[in-house]
Amino acid sequence: MAIPRGLGEIGRILGQRSYRLYFAGNTLSILGVWIHRTAIGWLTWELTHSPAWLGIIGFSATFPVVIVAPFAGALGDRFGVRRVAIWALLVNGANVTVFTGLLVAGQVNVAVILVSTLIMGLAFGFDLPARAALVPQIVERRHLSLAIALNTTMFHVGMFVGPALFAALSTTLDIAWAFALNAASYFVYARCLGSIRVPEAGGRGAGLLSEIVEGMRYTLAHKGILTLLLLGSAVHLGLRPYVDLLPGFSAEVFGQGAEGYASMLSAAGLGALLAGIWLSLRGRMDGLGAILLTGVPGTATSLFVFALTDLYWLGLICMFSTGFFLMTQAVASQSLVQNAAEPQVRARVISLSMAIALGFPALGALIEGYIAEFTGVQAPVLVASVLVICVWAWLGPRLRATAPSLESVEPKGGA
Repeated sequence: MAIPRGLGEIGRILGQRSYRLYFAGNTLSILGVWIHRTAIGWLTWELTHSPAWLGIIGFSATFPVVIVAPFAGALGDRFGVRRVAIWALLVNGANVTVFTGLLVAGQVNVAVILVSTLIMGLAFGFDLPARAALVPQIVERRHLSLAIALNTTMFHVGMFVGPALFAALSTTLDIAWAFALNAASYFVYARCLGSIRVPEAGGRGAGLLSEIVEGMRYTLAHKGILTLLLLGSAVHLGLRPYVDLLPGFSAEVFGQGAEGYASMLSAAGLGALLAGIWLSLRGRMDGLGAILLTGVPGTATSLFVFALTDLYWLGLICMFSTGFFLMTQAVASQSLVQNAAEPQVRARVISLSMAIALGFPALGALIEGYIAEFTGVQAPVLVASVLVICVWAWLGPRLRATAPSLESVEPKGGA
């Protein structure tokens, strides 16, 4: 029986030892992060019952990426992204191990959560851009879109499986186990990356700040990449913060508890999983611009309806469609950025993209969480959805014009 083209390509890419190790470690780490994220959100809510604190913790988890990611990109281009990722993973593993010990000892309050989360955010600023920049070094160019789709799919699978695992753990074990599992996943992933052999970058003569400025200038001068980052900024600032407000939606809007919160995350994760499977089987660059232009308004519309309703079943449907459309735009945007960037500046360009993808949702969570303290959790999500549609309408023509060059698989300079 003939194997469908997409399945055959997935088998071939997973047959490569380096990518298989990367994928296995990355998948385990993602599951650990989503278990941790679900647990930390609920722990924060139980301690504070405050939407503002949910926003603050969400902000602390990822906004530090905006500050340190440009340095991570420059260090990656200089010393090798694998080394940067390994050291960041070890720092985060140690951080979560200490937090778990304090939790077991009964010494955790919201201040401890904030400090640990800030450390995690700083480590993420080095880890996640380095992980992303490592992919083009271990897969062939023609498999880049497929690899990104698989990686992004597994991130969103974590949204489905992670909360479900947390729900199972919370009914049988102490919540500390959720954090212990995440700590272990960091160390395992670091070991996997240590077993991968890739050409390491050599040292450069210029200073790190000069290299950061060089990467920013390249990004600003590249019309296609700049358009992708501007559109991504709107999505990540306005739409992605919904995740940090879900405990408030579950408790205040839908009258559900921890299981309802986990179910909404799982619904979004399931939608993302199906979108990721489709994009993985599709496995090519052409047409990603059109997919991105559909995914953005699809996400905004789904969240708009979600914020309007108090029907739990409709909220779950909206979470499913939000996950689906958010996944399509995320894979399309990341694939196009990595495909279009020239190899000699790729880590720095990806670091800027990751800073936006991780830092802006944190800033948005802080803003929307503060507003929700006075208006309730629904109003900021409604307003943000409308604003993102406006930005999409403005940038859409620019993206359509640059899509052919962004989707081209012709070798870039230095490849």
